[in-house]
Amino acid sequence: MKKWSKFAALGLTFAMVLGTTACGNTVTESEGNTGSTASSTVSAESSSGGDKTDTSSGDPITLTFWNGFTGTDGEVLTNIVNTYNETNDKNITIEMDIMPWDTFYEKLPPAIATETAPDFVLMPTSRLRVYGKESLASMNDYFDYEGSNKEDFQDGVLDSYMLDGEYYSIPMQIVSHYLFWDKDLFKAAGLDPDTPPATMEQLGEYAKKLTDKSKNQYGFAMDFAGTNLLYQYIMFAFGDGFFDEETATAMIDTDDNLKAMTFAQDLWNAGVSPADIDDTVLCSGQVGMFINGSWMVNGLRNAGRNFGVAAVPAAEGEEAKAICVPVGFEIPITTSEEKKLAAYDFIRYWNSTEVCKLWTQKNGVPPYLKSVAEDEEIKNDSIVQALIPTLSFAYPQFQKITTGATITADYMRPMSEEIGSGADVKATLEKYQEKVDKFLEENK
Repeated sequence: MKKWSKFAALGLTFAMVLGTTACGNTVTESEGNTGSTASSTVSAESSSGGDKTDTSSGDPITLTFWNGFTGTDGEVLTNIVNTYNETNDKNITIEMDIMPWDTFYEKLPPAIATETAPDFVLMPTSRLRVYGKESLASMNDYFDYEGSNKEDFQDGVLDSYMLDGEYYSIPMQIVSHYLFWDKDLFKAAGLDPDTPPATMEQLGEYAKKLTDKSKNQYGFAMDFAGTNLLYQYIMFAFGDGFFDEETATAMIDTDDNLKAMTFAQDLWNAGVSPADIDDTVLCSGQVGMFINGSWMVNGLRNAGRNFGVAAVPAAEGEEAKAICVPVGFEIPITTSEEKKLAAYDFIRYWNSTEVCKLWTQKNGVPPYLKSVAEDEEIKNDSIVQALIPTLSFAYPQFQKITTGATITADYMRPMSEEIGSGADVKATLEKYQEKVDKFLEENK
């Protein structure tokens, strides 16, 4: 697989400067609206930017805000929104609705079509081309306003927030996926608690050593339904992946993927994984390793787990690969100009040094602002530092097609689940190569 790494420069910049569901309580759809109490205190930091000034009559403005941050990261987001509501000087109130991402994606298109959409949203930038200019407002003037500091963004960050040369999104976070491990279980199994497996083959060996069914203990959580991208990262480890970003074609039935998914099936058959898996699995203290996103950090910290995090290892002789997920603020085309400018005020608040630093510290998200990356507390946060190197080789997925989410949900997850259930690996890869090729041809 050719590496299409728009974020390589970003990761290297991080290295030079420095040297979207998580564990614990979750925010469900019924609990998604913000309360009136903020548990953390942050304030907007003025920064240099454009020469326009937002105009406001001083009349109250209420903004509706949708997103899918249903984990403990959503609790942090709620606190930040609450604090903004209490401290902003423009009489702006944000009413936030947090819901599962599947619900979000189901509700947003008809809401835009019927002009009942929220005033602004959060979603991955891989969705920009799906919604397009017919549904989303251009945010190209965002940096024209005073306080919007374009120079504080790390090199390369803003590229993935553009659609055909215009900004249709402004950064909120950039996350990737990692190997998390339980240091206490490593130590009990005679493994070095501070050293993760160096290769995917070694990960398999560690998984077996960490498994003790008499204690209801498992070495490696393997989600064959694919919600944590297990299949993709094991394919990465053995040299390929399922989709070539440069040519926008499927590459499922390859020799490397045959090795990868055979390895995965054999490891599953060895009994190293519990049957039921969700994002809380590593919080139990009964699972040794798990591949998942950086949103795991806050929950693991809250659960008091002694954990480590590192890039997902490659197989012997291969280079590590990863995807990253840029998430940004978007404004539906149905939002009025007055409310668009009010949303800009919150987005500037979010992209202040103080708020982004808080988000980074609470959730372990790699910083994308230079001012945060250069902060001494961030430099000394070992978990954040462990997350940064992956961005030097990670790339944003599905930037050239509008059907990426369908490929993942309707083809790759069922394929992975079939292999986990014992299907012939070669035949299954061939079957889904044919299915995805046909789907892409029909949806050019």
